[in-house]
Amino acid sequence: MPNNSSVYRQDAEWNHLWKEAQQHDAAIAIWRLPNSDTRSLLIDTQGGNLTDSLDLPTFEPGFMAAPFVGNPYYFKAEYLFVSDVPIVQVTVKEVFPFKAGSPEKENFLYWVNASIQEIKAGNFQKVVLSRTDEEALEANYSTLHFFESLCQVYPQAFVSAFYIPSLQQTWICATPEVLVSLNREGIFKTISLAGTQSVLTKDGQMINPQDARWSQKEIEEQAFVSRYIIECFKKIRLREYIENGPKTIQAGNLLHLKTEYIVDTQALNFSQLPGIMLSLLHPTSAVCGTPKEAAIDWIKQAETYNREFYSGYLGPVNLNDEIYLYVNLRTVKITKDTNGYLATYYAGCGITEDSDPEKEWEETEMKCQTLQRILSINQ
Repeated sequence: MPNNSSVYRQDAEWNHLWKEAQQHDAAIAIWRLPNSDTRSLLIDTQGGNLTDSLDLPTFEPGFMAAPFVGNPYYFKAEYLFVSDVPIVQVTVKEVFPFKAGSPEKENFLYWVNASIQEIKAGNFQKVVLSRTDEEALEANYSTLHFFESLCQVYPQAFVSAFYIPSLQQTWICATPEVLVSLNREGIFKTISLAGTQSVLTKDGQMINPQDARWSQKEIEEQAFVSRYIIECFKKIRLREYIENGPKTIQAGNLLHLKTEYIVDTQALNFSQLPGIMLSLLHPTSAVCGTPKEAAIDWIKQAETYNREFYSGYLGPVNLNDEIYLYVNLRTVKITKDTNGYLATYYAGCGITEDSDPEKEWEETEMKCQTLQRILSINQ
């Protein structure tokens, strides 16, 4: 490993750094912020640590990765590399015409229908169900090639990969959803993001975001998330915020509804806001449901697997006096198997009283498609 405590350079052999970190049981993370050309790579030779604190202003500069349920891991920025150019050269072609297959459809439709009945019975208002899909990868699979491909396809998303040695897992995501952020001027942001439709019409034509049309179900689904954020503000008696939206945004091959909430923490002398909102928001109704406790109980019944880091959060903390934590969506877990690597994809959908089970299944298919297609053409 390099002997510098903090290293900034643009010509580092990042593939070598990634492999070397794994060989030495170090925790490692790489990321690129939305609409940015800067790639950052962080190494913690101690392997990262679990923490039960969310007092973010007190954290040393580093990277945080939290599961859907449980305490987050924190990687100290023992070594930090930064590049303003792509770390590897990749070419990504058309990624839309790809259809994944899965044997889980019948079971998934059963639980969507059961969820709708629970909602009609008044047991909760919304729940987010998810599922997984798996495929074997060849032995020459490269995390950094996949990361760079996602950077190309998702220029407006937070793209990241991280490895935790104690779990022997690599997680890679391209997510459009900010959970909490704080820039160096003290401006705090969070968003509500829900509602999903393909960026392509049935005849294959691209839909401009400003021309998208949304159903009542999708509008109400997004409104649940927005109302929950406002309820969190009320809990801490915060009234001084700006609300922008909802508006349609594009993320890869999908369109979503987004509303942004902005707070000037310096004007309010409220530097603890990101950590407080993090504890209140996670898991958000966009990945869990409403009310939260009832939705989590139902998810435990309906989902036969542990979400682990899917629908958790991740991102850099206190680097350059800024915090950027995103919901871990459009994500894949990479693990080693006897013949190479195994990719596990995760996708979810928000269920309301007006949900159509077939359409919900199709939504999870769309959410897996881009990651699966990009990964398959880069092997």
